[in-house]
Amino acid sequence: MAHGRTGVWLVGACGGVATLTVVGARALARGLRPPVGLLTETPLFDGLDLCAIDDLVFGGHEIRDTDYPAAALEFSEKAGVLDRALLLTLHDDLLEASSNLRPGYLVNPCGALKEMARNGRVARAKSPRTIVEGIQKDLREFQERHGLERVVVVNLSSTEPPLKLPIEFAHLDGFRTMVQGTRVRKALTGSVLHAYAALDLGMPFVNFTPSAGSTVPALVELAEERGVPHMGSDGKTGETLVKTVLAPLFAGRALRVLSWEGYNMLGNRDGFVLSDPRACESKTRSKDRALKQILGENDLHAKVTIDYVPSLDDWKVAWDYIHFEGFLGSRMSMQFTWQGNDSALAAPLVLDLARLAAYAHAQGESGLMTHTAAYFKSPAGIEEQNFVKQLELLEAYVAKHREDEKQRIGVR
Repeated sequence: MAHGRTGVWLVGACGGVATLTVVGARALARGLRPPVGLLTETPLFDGLDLCAIDDLVFGGHEIRDTDYPAAALEFSEKAGVLDRALLLTLHDDLLEASSNLRPGYLVNPCGALKEMARNGRVARAKSPRTIVEGIQKDLREFQERHGLERVVVVNLSSTEPPLKLPIEFAHLDGFRTMVQGTRVRKALTGSVLHAYAALDLGMPFVNFTPSAGSTVPALVELAEERGVPHMGSDGKTGETLVKTVLAPLFAGRALRVLSWEGYNMLGNRDGFVLSDPRACESKTRSKDRALKQILGENDLHAKVTIDYVPSLDDWKVAWDYIHFEGFLGSRMSMQFTWQGNDSALAAPLVLDLARLAAYAHAQGESGLMTHTAAYFKSPAGIEEQNFVKQLELLEAYVAKHREDEKQRIGVR
């Protein structure tokens, strides 16, 4: 199929992950950097008609008063990942993407998020209906202004506290009634309203955060009604990625894991938001779920601790201690340390997922994209947590579509 340009609308558009996504895409499009970290640029996807990196057009919602040149420069100075020569070369590209930024929405924010938005660019809306209408207006204008064939909405905003789902979230009719209300109920969040706005317009939605997003039952129903693909939740980039590779080793050798303790330190804005106990609860729940599912140990003692350490900025450090039992009750242990740049690990995944969502949409697919499970800590719609088995799901999906495309070409 001949692709037109694809829009990628980022919620949390100038955060570290979003900024590296935009900078990285333009660097790859210009041939300034190799596509390290992008699975969609490996031979696995040969023969699959994905949209080109150069055909991605970026925009998004941002609550802070900044743009891509400023955000990229700040990232370069604090994290040391982006060099000045690259930013100078891409300056005009980043300015062009900045013209597509729009003020973001604060919906029942935690205290840390309010602090981030102080003196920022927050859109004003008094009811859930006007918030959704404002989001959809921005998305429509973005698509029309650039003549985009489709728009993929990616949630990269700060982690929200865990939701206690009200009865209205169980079915689409009840949710629609809530959205038409005159007040923003506590259960409504930015991720849920962005997901609703996108799916209602027929736009694919990617939830890269542990927030609820499109995973609530009413929005799963909406995606099916509109015939739209969506996926989530919580991008798997570091410690949990290692866990989902390592934990099957213990299960495969019938070794009993007694305790698995994880301690995380990070200092970027994500870390600042996670210093709020309610937001942190969402993240630790997501990180715990994979381990317990793989090991199947009901009495496993597993705990994840996250501390905000400002001096680390975007560099995340995780230390894990695994205490396990072997033959005849012998007690043994294993430890590992993971250190990585959080945004540099996440950005290529965002590009992969945006391309996969656009491809699925072009194929007329709808509902949860369970074949993308390998990208998420809490993959929606599927229980499998073993990373190798998750990759096999993706490989099977690609193989099927590659064969379908060969047959289409053969028929022509």
